[in-house]
Amino acid sequence: MTIMLNVNKSRSLNDEQRGKRHLTKDEMLLICKMIKKGSRYPVRDELMILMCFYHGLRVSELTSIRWQHINLKANTLQVKRKKGSIDTTHPIFEKRVLNLLNKLHRESGKPSTGFVFLNERKSPVSNNAFQKMIGKFSTHALDIKWNAHALRHGCGTAMIEAGYPIRKVQNWLGHSNIQNTVQYLHETSRQFDDVEF
Repeated sequence: MTIMLNVNKSRSLNDEQRGKRHLTKDEMLLICKMIKKGSRYPVRDELMILMCFYHGLRVSELTSIRWQHINLKANTLQVKRKKGSIDTTHPIFEKRVLNLLNKLHRESGKPSTGFVFLNERKSPVSNNAFQKMIGKFSTHALDIKWNAHALRHGCGTAMIEAGYPIRKVQNWLGHSNIQNTVQYLHETSRQFDDVEF
Protein backbone atom coordinates (compact mmCIF):
# COMPACT_ATOMS: atom_id res chain seq x y z
CA MET A 1 0.00 0.00 0.00
CA THR A 2 1.44 3.36 -1.06
CA ILE A 3 1.65 5.99 1.68
CA MET A 4 0.36 9.26 0.28
CA LEU A 5 1.94 12.37 1.75
CA ASN A 6 0.42 15.82 1.91
CA VAL A 7 2.19 18.10 -0.56
CA ASN A 8 1.15 21.12 1.50
CA LYS A 9 2.87 19.80 4.64
CA SER A 10 6.40 20.75 5.62
CA ARG A 11 9.20 18.27 5.04
CA SER A 12 9.41 17.60 8.81
CA LEU A 13 5.71 16.69 8.98
CA ASN A 14 6.08 14.32 6.04
CA ASP A 15 9.21 12.83 7.67
CA GLU A 16 7.13 12.19 10.77
CA GLN A 17 4.58 10.33 8.66
CA ARG A 18 7.38 8.25 7.07
CA GLY A 19 8.82 7.48 10.51
CA LYS A 20 12.31 8.84 9.71
CA ARG A 21 13.99 11.44 7.55
CA HIS A 22 16.77 9.48 5.88
CA LEU A 23 17.00 6.75 3.26
CA THR A 24 19.17 3.73 4.06
CA LYS A 25 21.71 2.42 1.58
CA ASP A 26 19.47 -0.57 0.84
CA GLU A 27 16.50 1.71 0.16
CA MET A 28 18.62 3.93 -2.06
CA LEU A 29 19.77 0.86 -4.05
CA LEU A 30 16.14 -0.26 -4.49
CA ILE A 31 15.38 3.15 -6.00
CA CYS A 32 18.36 2.72 -8.34
CA LYS A 33 17.09 -0.73 -9.34
CA MET A 34 13.73 0.81 -10.26
CA ILE A 35 15.49 3.55 -12.25
CA LYS A 36 17.35 0.91 -14.29
CA LYS A 37 14.00 -0.62 -15.23
CA GLY A 38 11.92 2.47 -15.85
CA SER A 39 13.94 5.60 -16.58
CA ARG A 40 14.43 7.07 -20.05
CA TYR A 41 17.89 8.15 -18.83
CA PRO A 42 18.99 5.30 -16.55
CA VAL A 43 22.73 6.11 -16.50
CA ARG A 44 22.22 9.78 -15.64
CA ASP A 45 19.41 9.21 -13.14
CA GLU A 46 21.09 6.36 -11.25
CA LEU A 47 24.33 8.32 -11.11
CA MET A 48 22.56 11.35 -9.66
CA ILE A 49 21.00 9.24 -6.89
CA LEU A 50 24.29 7.51 -6.08
CA MET A 51 26.30 10.74 -5.99
CA CYS A 52 23.73 12.44 -3.76
CA PHE A 53 23.90 9.54 -1.31
CA TYR A 54 27.64 8.75 -1.28
CA HIS A 55 28.77 12.39 -1.29
CA GLY A 56 25.99 13.83 0.88
CA LEU A 57 25.00 16.38 -1.74
CA ARG A 58 22.17 18.85 -1.60
CA VAL A 59 20.11 18.96 -4.80
CA SER A 60 21.57 22.33 -5.82
CA GLU A 61 25.10 20.98 -5.26
CA LEU A 62 24.37 17.95 -7.43
CA THR A 63 22.80 19.80 -10.34
CA SER A 64 25.63 22.36 -10.44
CA ILE A 65 28.43 19.76 -10.82
CA ARG A 66 30.57 20.45 -13.90
CA TRP A 67 33.02 18.16 -15.65
CA GLN A 68 35.89 20.39 -14.53
CA HIS A 69 35.00 19.44 -10.91
CA ILE A 70 35.67 15.76 -11.67
CA ASN A 71 39.07 14.14 -12.17
CA LEU A 72 38.46 10.73 -13.73
CA LYS A 73 42.17 9.84 -13.58
CA ALA A 74 42.57 10.62 -9.87
CA ASN A 75 38.95 9.59 -9.07
CA THR A 76 38.15 12.80 -7.21
CA LEU A 77 35.21 15.19 -7.02
CA GLN A 78 35.47 18.85 -6.05
CA VAL A 79 32.35 19.39 -3.98
CA LYS A 80 31.12 22.97 -4.27
CA ARG A 81 28.92 23.38 -1.21
CA LYS A 82 25.94 25.72 -0.81
CA LYS A 83 24.28 27.35 2.21
CA GLY A 84 27.55 28.54 3.75
CA SER A 85 29.01 25.04 3.93
CA ILE A 86 32.68 24.30 3.27
CA ASP A 87 33.93 23.12 -0.14
CA THR A 88 35.88 19.86 -0.09
CA THR A 89 37.50 17.38 -2.46
CA HIS A 90 36.14 13.85 -2.10
CA PRO A 91 37.65 10.62 -3.33
CA ILE A 92 35.20 8.81 -5.58
CA PHE A 93 35.41 5.39 -3.92
CA GLU A 94 32.23 3.66 -5.10
CA LYS A 95 32.94 1.53 -8.20
CA ARG A 96 29.40 1.86 -9.54
CA VAL A 97 29.70 5.67 -9.40
CA LEU A 98 33.01 5.53 -11.27
CA ASN A 99 31.62 3.17 -13.91
CA LEU A 100 28.56 5.33 -14.52
CA LEU A 101 30.61 8.55 -14.54
CA ASN A 102 32.94 7.14 -17.17
CA LYS A 103 30.00 5.87 -19.22
CA LEU A 104 28.20 9.23 -19.06
CA HIS A 105 31.47 11.00 -19.94
CA ARG A 106 31.87 8.84 -23.06
CA GLU A 107 28.20 9.24 -24.04
CA SER A 108 28.53 13.03 -23.65
CA GLY A 109 31.51 13.19 -26.04
CA LYS A 110 34.20 13.30 -23.33
CA PRO A 111 33.77 16.98 -22.40
CA SER A 112 36.27 18.74 -20.15
CA THR A 113 33.87 21.51 -19.12
CA GLY A 114 30.14 22.08 -18.80
CA PHE A 115 27.40 20.65 -16.63
CA VAL A 116 27.49 16.89 -16.02
CA PHE A 117 23.75 16.29 -15.70
CA LEU A 118 21.80 17.48 -18.74
CA ASN A 119 18.20 17.09 -19.83
CA GLU A 120 16.96 16.21 -23.33
CA ARG A 121 17.37 19.88 -24.39
CA LYS A 122 21.04 19.79 -23.30
CA SER A 123 20.30 22.19 -20.43
CA PRO A 124 21.26 21.42 -16.83
CA VAL A 125 18.79 19.18 -15.00
CA SER A 126 16.77 21.46 -12.72
CA ASN A 127 16.43 20.98 -8.98
CA ASN A 128 12.70 20.50 -9.45
CA ALA A 129 13.18 17.83 -12.14
CA PHE A 130 15.48 15.86 -9.86
CA GLN A 131 13.02 16.12 -6.96
CA LYS A 132 10.24 14.82 -9.22
CA MET A 133 12.43 11.96 -10.43
CA ILE A 134 13.29 10.73 -6.94
CA GLY A 135 9.68 11.16 -5.85
CA LYS A 136 8.49 9.01 -8.75
CA PHE A 137 11.03 6.20 -8.41
CA SER A 138 10.97 6.11 -4.59
CA THR A 139 7.19 5.68 -4.76
CA HIS A 140 7.57 2.79 -7.23
CA ALA A 141 10.41 1.15 -5.27
CA LEU A 142 9.35 1.75 -1.66
CA ASP A 143 5.63 2.56 -1.83
CA ILE A 144 6.35 5.95 -0.31
CA LYS A 145 7.41 9.26 -1.82
CA TRP A 146 10.78 10.56 -0.65
CA ASN A 147 12.52 13.88 -1.20
CA ALA A 148 16.08 14.25 -2.39
CA HIS A 149 17.37 15.66 0.92
CA ALA A 150 16.74 12.23 2.47
CA LEU A 151 19.77 11.03 0.45
CA ARG A 152 22.03 13.60 2.16
CA HIS A 153 20.60 12.59 5.53
CA GLY A 154 21.18 8.96 4.53
CA CYS A 155 24.85 9.69 3.89
CA GLY A 156 25.38 11.27 7.32
CA THR A 157 23.48 8.51 9.09
CA ALA A 158 25.32 5.75 7.21
CA MET A 159 28.68 7.29 8.16
CA ILE A 160 27.71 7.41 11.85
CA GLU A 161 26.51 3.79 11.70
CA ALA A 162 29.80 2.79 10.06
CA GLY A 163 31.65 4.23 13.07
CA TYR A 164 33.24 7.31 11.49
CA PRO A 165 34.17 10.06 13.99
CA ILE A 166 31.75 12.98 14.09
CA ARG A 167 34.46 15.40 12.86
CA LYS A 168 35.04 13.29 9.73
CA VAL A 169 31.30 13.24 9.05
CA GLN A 170 31.24 17.02 9.54
CA ASN A 171 34.07 17.52 7.04
CA TRP A 172 32.58 15.07 4.51
CA LEU A 173 29.24 16.89 4.56
CA GLY A 174 30.89 20.33 4.59
CA HIS A 175 29.16 21.54 7.76
CA SER A 176 30.70 24.74 9.10
CA ASN A 177 28.94 24.13 12.44
CA ILE A 178 29.25 20.71 14.08
CA GLN A 179 25.75 21.10 15.56
CA ASN A 180 24.45 20.42 12.05
CA THR A 181 26.33 17.11 12.09
CA VAL A 182 25.29 16.01 15.56
CA GLN A 183 21.71 15.60 14.28
CA TYR A 184 22.77 12.35 12.59
CA LEU A 185 23.56 10.79 15.95
CA HIS A 186 19.82 10.90 16.64
CA GLU A 187 19.05 8.91 13.47
CA THR A 188 20.88 5.82 14.70
CA SER A 189 21.35 3.84 17.92
CA ARG A 190 25.10 3.49 17.19
CA GLN A 191 26.00 6.06 19.86
CA PHE A 192 24.55 3.68 22.49
CA ASP A 193 26.34 0.50 21.38
CA ASP A 194 28.23 0.23 24.69
CA VAL A 195 25.18 0.83 26.90
CA GLU A 196 24.16 -2.17 29.00
CA PHE A 197 22.12 -2.58 32.19
